Amino acid sequence: MIRPIYDQAWSKTFYEWLQPRANIEVDDYTTIGFLDEWDNIVGVILFCGYDGNNIYVHIASDDPKHVQRRFIKLMFDYVFNQAKCQRVTATCTAENKRSMKLIEGVGFKKEGYLKNFLKKHDKLYDIALYGMQKEDCRWVISR
Repeated sequence: MIRPIYDQAWSKTFYEWLQPRANIEVDDYTTIGFLDEWDNIVGVILFCGYDGNNIYVHIASDDPKHVQRRFIKLMFDYVFNQAKCQRVTATCTAENKRSMKLIEGVGFKKEGYLKNFLKKHDKLYDIALYGMQKEDCRWVISR
């Protein structure tokens, strides 16, 4: 059984697991991690860049079956009900079709591309930019 972990004592461990998978480097973040029955990390949701109106979300999992509906609901509950944001932003490399399918599948709308935005191992990558407004989110009931 996979279980969510909110404990901030795990936060650095979750960040270090997610960072190479999501191609991000941030200092200020909040995480929800997901552990299997043997306490192995199977997925992480990271929130960063909170400004009172928007927050960025990054999701990583080595196996798509670990991205379960109940965890997507937790993510949007945090964004819209706990952090009280009006919108949430997600990004991925434009060549990562699997991530784009997940992001679009949960309801994000593509807002554009950032050309040559990410440099990794001396290669430049375009980034797909997605957003979701609170009123468009089908995953949570506003409190």
